[in-house]
Amino acid sequence: MQIVDVAWKTSDDEHYESGLQIWRENVETLDFLPLVPGKHINWSFRGPKRCIGSIDPSGNVIKCPEDSVVLRQGSRCGPCSAVDFYDPCIRCDGRTCTASEARKIQCDMSEYAVYVVLFNDSTLKVGVSTNRRVRLRWIEQGADFGGIIQVITGGRKARRLEDRIGKQTAATKVVRGERKIKSLQDKLDIGVAQTIVDDFIIGVESIDLGTHVIMEDLSKYYSLPSLEATPRPWKKRSDPIDKRPLVGDIIGMKGSLLVTGIGGSYTVIDLKQVIGYSLDSDVDITMVTQSGLMDFF
Repeated sequence: MQIVDVAWKTSDDEHYESGLQIWRENVETLDFLPLVPGKHINWSFRGPKRCIGSIDPSGNVIKCPEDSVVLRQGSRCGPCSAVDFYDPCIRCDGRTCTASEARKIQCDMSEYAVYVVLFNDSTLKVGVSTNRRVRLRWIEQGADFGGIIQVITGGRKARRLEDRIGKQTAATKVVRGERKIKSLQDKLDIGVAQTIVDDFIIGVESIDLGTHVIMEDLSKYYSLPSLEATPRPWKKRSDPIDKRPLVGDIIGMKGSLLVTGIGGSYTVIDLKQVIGYSLDSDVDITMVTQSGLMDFF
C-alpha cells in the first residue's frame, strides 16, 4: 500500500477519527487506515517515494497513471500537478490566480474563514480554510487553540487578508513538524491563549480586525493523552526512510504526529514525512468512499 495523506475524519460534531489515506494495489479508490490508540503496529516503509496522484474537479483523487518517482521535497509528478484542480491554490496569496476558470468561479463563490491558531509553545499562526471545515483544518495541523478572525466570500480576498496579517512579526504562516514535536509536552491555559491572541489582534496595524477573536480549546479532539516521558523522534533529518521500521503500540495522534510506545518509552513520527512511500503493514484496512470536493483542500 502507498501512503497518500494523513487524514482526520469527522464522526460527529464532537469526535474525530485519525488515520492514513492509502492506495492499495490494483484498487482505484482511496482506502482509509484508522490509527486507533492501543493498536499494535509493525510497520516498514519502502522507497522510492512515488506520486500520490491528482484531484479532479469532482474532488476525487486519481491515481498517477505512471506511478512516477518524485523528488524528496514533492508529492506529485509534473503531469499530475499540471492537471490537479487545486494545485495552483496551494501557493495562492490572493494576488495572481493561475487556477482554471472553473476553479476561479468556485473560489469566488465559496465562504472562507481567515483564522488564527495557537500552539502550546505560544507559536501563533494565521491561515485560510473553507468555513465549513475550519475546525477540521485546525485539528489536521495539530493546533492547541483556534479562532476565526473573519469570514469572507471569495478565496482570493481571504488569501490577501491572510497574507497581510501573516506579515506581522508575532505571526507565522507555517509551523514545521519539528517545532510541533518539541512542544508536545508544553501546556498553555485557555485564558493565557486568549490573552495572547487578543493582544495580537489589537496590535495588528492598518487592518480592521475588530477587537476580539473567541478561541476554542482543541485538546479534547485529539487521541493523544498527556505523556509521562519525552518521546524520541522516529528519525533524524538525515536518516533515510527506505526500509526504516516503526514498531510499538499506538499511544495517540495530534495533527500529523503519531506517538507510539514500547514499555515506558515513546517514539513520535510526523507522518507527513512518509507521504508517497509504500507501507508494509499487518493492520486491516477499512474501505471508505471518496470524500467531497473541498475535503482535500
